[in-house]
Parts: sequence; C-alpha cells; structure tokens
Amino acid sequence: MSAIHEETPDLSERRWRRRSLWALILLVPLTLLVTSYDDLKEMGKTNDFLPVDVAPGQSARYGGSDWQFVELRTVTEGKKSKSLPENSVPVIARFIVEIGDPDLKDLWVMCSIRLVDAAGRSWLPTSVPGLPRPAEGIETCVTTIFAGVSKGNRRMVEEIYLVPANVVGELRPTIGMRTERPYYLRFARPQ
Repeated sequence: MSAIHEETPDLSERRWRRRSLWALILLVPLTLLVTSYDDLKEMGKTNDFLPVDVAPGQSARYGGSDWQFVELRTVTEGKKSKSLPENSVPVIARFIVEIGDPDLKDLWVMCSIRLVDAAGRSWLPTSVPGLPRPAEGIETCVTTIFAGVSKGNRRMVEEIYLVPANVVGELRPTIGMRTERPYYLRFARPQ
C-alpha cells in the first residue's frame, strides 16, 4: 500500500498566500472605485447633493446669474378643479434672475427648479390640463435659456407644480444645474 503524502507548504509559501489575501482586500475595493469613477462623476453632475442655503430676500450667484426667490403661492383662479387630482394644490414658485453670463445654453444645462418638503420629498414642474399658463413676460427655466438674453437683463422665471395640499406650508424651492452640481441652491421662504 502506498500512502498518500500531502505536502505542507513551507514558510515562504504561506507568507506569499497571506500577502496575496491582504492584497485582494485592498485591490478589490480600489478596482471597484477606479472602474466606477466615471459613473460617480456623472452622478455628481446629475444629482443635487450639497445645498447652498439662501436667506429670505437674498440673491445668490448660480449658473452665471443672480437668482432671487420672490414668492411661493397657491393658484386659486384660472384652474379647473375637476381636472386636478383630489387633495392636490397647484403652486407657483417665482424668481427674479439677473443674467450675468448670457451663455445660458451651456451654463443652464439640466436646469431644475424643484419644491422640497420637510421630509425631503421633491416635486418637479408639471403641465396639467386645467392649470393656468404663465402670464405674458414670465418665463420658465427652459424658455429663458432660448430667449436670447444679454448681460444685465432681469427676467421673471416661474414654474408651476401640483403638490399634496398638506405640504404646501413647508415647501422650499431648490435650483440645480449641471454646471454647478453637486452644489444646488436651497431658498428659505420669504417671511
């Protein structure tokens, strides 16, 4: 009978195996980080992560222009309540924007004005049949981009939202743009 003889690894081989395991612990996360770097960078340009708080009545430079939050009001006239969902309220957020750099097509890419409640839920502008259209001379974020502005122009920008009636009192507007992200403006409500 022949005995099966198992070889025990010598000291240098055990040391090499141990070092290899430690190297894996370091290299696997590093490899994941390197391969996902572009995705993380892109995520930072498409999501708002770091708020810049703006006090009531103050303006802030963002996207090459000065933004001032004017008002947040509910729409009471001109709406057809039968076409709106139950317990919803149309809300308008209005800003005055003084154009600094008129290259809005590059600076205001992915311009997004949202309303955020105290729980962190957010609402984007909407277009629902039955809601009034912006008045003459008032623009949205997107229409301002293509309006042919020049430095120093003052524009009235507003967006309309449809939100649950129970959150209207706690809403705050935020503004995000690809060129400024991960930073975004978070406005306090006027007193």
